[in-house]
Amino acid sequence: MSVIAKSLQPGLTLTASSVAVFTAGAGTTVVSSGVLSNPTTAAVTFSVQIQRSGDTALGLIPSRTIQPNETDLLPELGSFVLGNGDALLASGDGLVCVLNGYAMS
Repeated sequence: MSVIAKSLQPGLTLTASSVAVFTAGAGTTVVSSGVLSNPTTAAVTFSVQIQRSGDTALGLIPSRTIQPNETDLLPELGSFVLGNGDALLASGDGLVCVLNGYAMS
């Protein structure tokens, strides 16, 4: 088995609609950390969902707000395990999303 540290999502600006911010490939992926930052001048509400391969999306963080020039470290995603085809979805108009983790094969 090999374990490789990866930038799962190097940086993506979110919109008001939920989009896939990371989709796991073959093997197992573990999210070790995530950051949402708000570079805008207004408070922004965001949500994060998990969509297991072939299933419906489920709310992990149904709704939380980040103030201007603040961040959220997404503690719910620490050590979060994803299998092949699982996707993390997020929304939050103008927020920047970064995810780090490990790929195991």
